[in-house]
Amino acid sequence: MNNNDKWFSEWESDFYHYLSSPLGGINSHSRTNYMSWLKFLSKTYPITSSLDETAINQIIESERTLLESRDRYNTPRDLTNFRSALRKFRQFIQDDYTQIQEKEIEDEIKKVQYNNSLNRTERDAIMKARVGQGLFRQRLLDHWGGCSITSSGMYDCLIASHIKPWKDSTNEERLSVYNGLLLLPNYDKLFDKGYISFDGDGKIIYSRFFPSSERELLGMDKNVHLIHVVPQHKVYLDYHNEHCLMQ
Repeated sequence: MNNNDKWFSEWESDFYHYLSSPLGGINSHSRTNYMSWLKFLSKTYPITSSLDETAINQIIESERTLLESRDRYNTPRDLTNFRSALRKFRQFIQDDYTQIQEKEIEDEIKKVQYNNSLNRTERDAIMKARVGQGLFRQRLLDHWGGCSITSSGMYDCLIASHIKPWKDSTNEERLSVYNGLLLLPNYDKLFDKGYISFDGDGKIIYSRFFPSSERELLGMDKNVHLIHVVPQHKVYLDYHNEHCLMQ
């Protein structure tokens, strides 16, 4: 990975999910194109948080001189598409999508804190579940017995996380043992960012944006799977596949 590509990779998952959100407003087909266009450009140009209209114009003019020298992205329409993708990325930075997500979580926390239908014990359990602790974690330990993928018993390293994200779940779902995985940190981060998911049988699904070269570095292949999957997991795994996996 060159330095330019590194910059865009830092934002890749968040930008993908931004495109899918009401703020991004991009349909699934166009979303894939936007990602492909920026991935292509990032191999040559720094796609960073400082991207502005001047930088966008410079990239487009540079690309204009290269159209006839390659077999792919070699029409004036491609320049228009490049500009649209670059401007959408700039909008993503300006909207501060990460801050918006944090605000959504803060709002959900307040709903739990001021929910008079919950007693103190219930509120405490739901709040601890957000950070993978308390009753939620204990239920996952009892069900999985170790890492949900490897069976590793390094319990102090295992992260208890939700399949359907906490902020999108009901209070009942936030405590459900079927809405959680117990994962070593590398698997947890890949799952959280949408680079991997699992089908109803626990078989791994790789995002198209998770390069095979990176999978090889991590020793991951098509045989990676969840252990102890039961039918009740399916509704949560389906949600993750549809809304969280970068497809």
